[in-house]
Amino acid sequence: MGFLTDIPATRIPTDKAAVFVIPAFDVVLEVQQLFREEKLTEWEKLDTALKMLVKNEWNLKLFSANEKAELLNEIYNRCISMKRRPEIRKNPVPILDFEEDGEYIYASFMQDYGLDLIDMQGQLSWRKFIALFDGLSDDTKIKRVMKIRSMEMPPFNGKNQKQIQELSELKSYYALPVRGNGGQRGLDALFAALEGMAKQ
Repeated sequence: MGFLTDIPATRIPTDKAAVFVIPAFDVVLEVQQLFREEKLTEWEKLDTALKMLVKNEWNLKLFSANEKAELLNEIYNRCISMKRRPEIRKNPVPILDFEEDGEYIYASFMQDYGLDLIDMQGQLSWRKFIALFDGLSDDTKIKRVMKIRSMEMPPFNGKNQKQIQELSELKSYYALPVRGNGGQRGLDALFAALEGMAKQ
């Protein structure tokens, strides 16, 4: 089975009750933001994330804390997790943050697909969103910004001072604040932590 042939899962049967999931990209991004929140405990984040992702949230009262962690992992595996691709080279600095780069991503989807992401909130699934994001052309704003962030500074050769200065200014302008991983890798790390919670 593959991306084009799998039927998207929105119903997860459990021993306690069936759970209906909202795997929309905007909800997943809000969950990602939630897990960056330092004022909440891990269990509070878990509880809030489930309330955001589950349509029939009243059924969540039937689950223990550990069962909730297992349920969130199941939601991740069925509705959010993407096929891992090998990294060509690891960037020492972050080159993408869905929260910080929201405007660039919005403009890029409009440019390439004529797709208004604000209108698609609650409708476009995370997996479709990521597939479309990965398919954005190199001349879209977000891809150009990511390229600038990932570029290495050329060594000074006596003739390229202007080039170095221009690139340095661009990198400074588009630099992201330093914090945890964004995007799918951030979600992978987040749910790996949840898996550990479920086993406690």
